[in-house]
Amino acid sequence: MLVEDIEVLLETCPMSALLVDTDGAIVFANLKARNLLGYGGELLGIAIPDLMPAWPLAPRSFCEIRDSSGHMIPHRVKVLTWPSSVGENTIVLIEPTDEDQPGLGASEANLRLRYVIEMLPEAVCVFDASDRYVLWNEKYAELYADIAEYLAPGISFEDLLKRSLAGGNMGEVVVDKNEWLRERMQKFRQPVSQELQQLRDGRWLRHDDRRTPDGGAIGMRIDITQLKQREEWLHQLFDANPMPMLLCDGNSLRILEANRAAVEFYGFNESVLLSKRACDMHVDVEAKRFANALLDLDCDCDAKTVWLQHTAIGRERHVMIYVRLLHDGPERRLLLTIADVSERILAEAEASRLAHHDVLTGLPNRMQFYKALDRALSSRSGGDITVCCLDLDGFKPVNDTFGHAAGDDVLKIVAQRLQAEAQGYMVARLGGDEFAILLVGSKNKAVGLVERSISAISRPFLIKGLSITIGISIGIATAQADGVDGEALVQEADRALYHAKADGRNIWRMASAEGSARERADKPVSSMEISFSGSRSRWP
Repeated sequence: MLVEDIEVLLETCPMSALLVDTDGAIVFANLKARNLLGYGGELLGIAIPDLMPAWPLAPRSFCEIRDSSGHMIPHRVKVLTWPSSVGENTIVLIEPTDEDQPGLGASEANLRLRYVIEMLPEAVCVFDASDRYVLWNEKYAELYADIAEYLAPGISFEDLLKRSLAGGNMGEVVVDKNEWLRERMQKFRQPVSQELQQLRDGRWLRHDDRRTPDGGAIGMRIDITQLKQREEWLHQLFDANPMPMLLCDGNSLRILEANRAAVEFYGFNESVLLSKRACDMHVDVEAKRFANALLDLDCDCDAKTVWLQHTAIGRERHVMIYVRLLHDGPERRLLLTIADVSERILAEAEASRLAHHDVLTGLPNRMQFYKALDRALSSRSGGDITVCCLDLDGFKPVNDTFGHAAGDDVLKIVAQRLQAEAQGYMVARLGGDEFAILLVGSKNKAVGLVERSISAISRPFLIKGLSITIGISIGIATAQADGVDGEALVQEADRALYHAKADGRNIWRMASAEGSARERADKPVSSMEISFSGSRSRWP
């Protein structure tokens, strides 16, 4: 009898109603349901999933229902269930439309719109041209629980906001209610508006409101809490990173953000740094090249180039810059990570200098001298290449009498005097008290240089209150820059040096074309004088 009573009740129901048994088969359909779907008595026995493919359904939902022609028509439905002695029975109530027949213009469009907005994952609301509510989905009502009871077609958006503010249960964080309402309505009436809003429970919403051509509006409320949390975590990682980092606009190269390490590294006030472009810290000769490299970038770039930048106080820094290309919607962004390699560059430069220079005097060493000589001889310029080999006279007694420290001081001063006389030509220390000079030019230049050098070295050396006098012997060899072997040319100059030593020292000798010494120079100095404390001593 209970089922019969239910059937009588359903027949008089203003909505289309279906009774479904425990097996999911339709056992009763009222007249409105039979007319709505066009099945007549054929509805009985049909499995409910065949009629509603989305079955099982929530207690209140939108779904598509298949009519007798096979068309899928969206409807709002209510599902009621209750237990019985043989299982669970179900009543499906199909809410009426403006017309009893499906597919009739505005009614069907309205139902489809309801169906669509209910399917959306965001909270959605629709307003008419007078800013009155037309439609909203369940998510919207759940999101604004404090005003859900007032939601009804025709209520104005502003009135609902006022009710929410007056109720005191508003979920949004509001400081000044009047100012908040004014700004909210001002944005809402714009053609397109977007606003971020924080709720009291810590969640964040993004309001996206857009005006429709008829003057109405569609609003979406998107929960961006996780996005805000990720942004906050990323910002914390960005700011706490010990490497200097800059976020720049990909087109203007304007600096948008700088972490603490970057502010400390460059030494500018943060506001000053954010007024600059990414290339502004580069030295002038590199700024344009770096800017062009960033503008042409179409992918991430690992650091390979060492750039020279300057800080707020003018200090120069050698840096390598890692660039990551980011896209923020249509915007192009560049994330720059700056690695300070100044110490490494200076260490490499020092290592290179030490590998090619004499530690004591700072002059080029033997290796550097031979490299320069080979380059000069292979230049095929057709000019004369001259090598001068120099050896100090009477230097060993300085070490023996006054110690190696005094000898080192003498060698340093010798290097300085030879460089002064060389006038830009290379002076090298080959080892011990042996030096060499490389000239590109005529013999006359070489002769003038060696005579000035002999005169310069003959001047006394004042070392720790001691006046020390030594001499220097020089051998000269000249060749055309046409691929002559450098080692052979040095050996010729060295043989000429031995002739100078044999001929009395403190003089120079020129190697002949055949490699023999000729062209005797000034009268040799036969002795070396060292004076200190007002007395003199002589060594032969």
